[in-house]
Amino acid sequence: MTFTRRRLWKNLDWSLIVAVALLVTFGIAMIRSSTFDHPNLSDTPGKQIQYAVAGTALFFLVSSIDYRYWQSLSSVLYFVSILLLTGLFISGVVAGGAQRWFDFFGLFFVQPSELAKIGSIIWVSSFFAHRREKLYQFKWVIVSILHAGIPAALVMAQPNLSSAVMIIIVWASILWASGLRWQHLALLSGTGFVSLPVLWILMQEYQRDRIAHFLNPAADPGAQYNIRQALISIGSGGWFGQGYNQASQVQLRFLKVRHTDFIFSATAAEFGLVGVVIIMILLIVVIVRILRISAIASDPFGAYLCYGMATMIFAQTFFNIGMNLNLLPVIGLPLPFVSYGGSALLTLSIGLGLVQSVALRHRKYEF
Repeated sequence: MTFTRRRLWKNLDWSLIVAVALLVTFGIAMIRSSTFDHPNLSDTPGKQIQYAVAGTALFFLVSSIDYRYWQSLSSVLYFVSILLLTGLFISGVVAGGAQRWFDFFGLFFVQPSELAKIGSIIWVSSFFAHRREKLYQFKWVIVSILHAGIPAALVMAQPNLSSAVMIIIVWASILWASGLRWQHLALLSGTGFVSLPVLWILMQEYQRDRIAHFLNPAADPGAQYNIRQALISIGSGGWFGQGYNQASQVQLRFLKVRHTDFIFSATAAEFGLVGVVIIMILLIVVIVRILRISAIASDPFGAYLCYGMATMIFAQTFFNIGMNLNLLPVIGLPLPFVSYGGSALLTLSIGLGLVQSVALRHRKYEF
């Protein structure tokens, strides 16, 4: 075997790594500004730095492992995810009306729904890679719906609608990439449209309220406080912003959850249109580089892994920016790599490690 480890690491996609590093660094700076001098959030930037360091280690560890190894473990990962999501209802921590976290002796919290997102990319990719030639039979499409639907339903029951939506979006994107027939697409689209009333009934009351207030803001003006403050923050930034740690809406704490869901608005207030455009360009670079790796992957499983990861990052970016601009309902999705969140950052690090593993091994081994 002449494909040495040294040659292997030469295939690292440095454009992707640099773009992600810039996003994470900027995110830490914005988290510090958003939580500056806050009595309960003063340790948040330090925690995010710790998550970033841990994420970097995970990234290189996962990159060093042949991604095809995970295909052989996809069934095990699937059932472990089901067990973890089910276990939440027994011993999960309840906070804010949701049961989403495991508390490990007060040292750190783990959110299984975040792990389920990356797990869904692995097991859905494996499912379609094994059955790529059988997808002309609609029964396999139905089986794939059940395969992705069980963890999505468990996540939604926490309740965590945003993560459940991500699992379904990943499933749909990989199904499309694997060659979904137009007849099946029409049938799925029609079934999904007819099922919307059922989904509405299954939603929690606060989730229905968010959608209702988005469609009719005049019904309850007070419920739109966060959105109004987000729009004011974005408008106050102008072209170049009010300056780092100087934005009035951020520092006077009119803008809520500014270090998580509304960090985009905080960025616009401090760095203006120019700042948020740079952030969006970096995110586009990340997505494009992942899609490029998908295109050169040596097998369908690797291609689907990358395609699913690119879709997840794009969808989270789209929904987060959309809700900050009041173009979409608030569903609680963070801005990838920028918003505060340990589980989310570690999940993205694992996903990028899988992508880099595909990039490192995109050429077949030479014997």
